[in-house]
This record gives sequence, C-alpha cells and structure tokens, in this order.
Amino acid sequence: AGIASNLKNVGVSSEGGPLGEVTDRIGDLNAAIAGLEAALSGHGGHSTLEEARYACDTLIPAMGAVRGAADALEHLVADDLWPLPTYQEMLFIL
Repeated sequence: AGIASNLKNVGVSSEGGPLGEVTDRIGDLNAAIAGLEAALSGHGGHSTLEEARYACDTLIPAMGAVRGAADALEHLVADDLWPLPTYQEMLFIL
C-alpha cells in the first residue's frame, strides 16, 4: 500500500500493466520478509528437537515464501536493473 500511495502522490497509477505487477510483487516480498522476521523472533523451544521442529515447520516455509516472492520479482525486472546476482549467475558465472 505504501508504494501505491507514493506513486499516486506523484501522479502515477500503479494499477494494471507492468508497473502494477512489479508493485504487487514488491508488496508480496515485503509481506514475506515481515513473516520471516516474525518467525525469526519466535521461540523455537527448549530442546534441540523443539528448535529443529520449529525451524522445519516455521522458519523453512517462511524462507521459502521470501524466495518465492523474490523469484517472482526477479522475473519481472530487467537483468541490468536487478541489484543482486541471479541464481544462474551465481552457479555458472561467478
């Protein structure tokens, strides 16, 4: 909502089209990051087994949500504008 509001303030519509898609994916990424931060601040348990279960049941899915949102955004943004190396670049070029 913050991005859309800022765009409206400068007279740009973020509804529909490529800009709307990127704006939506950024919102998804921000929500996934907030979910991961909340999961990281949670308590895993008192025993090693409880902590492992917490990581398996809570942290890994939250990390997957961040990756999924970032992957979706990566496909929409031109390579020269993407600030991070892509998975392909990390695996085959670096």
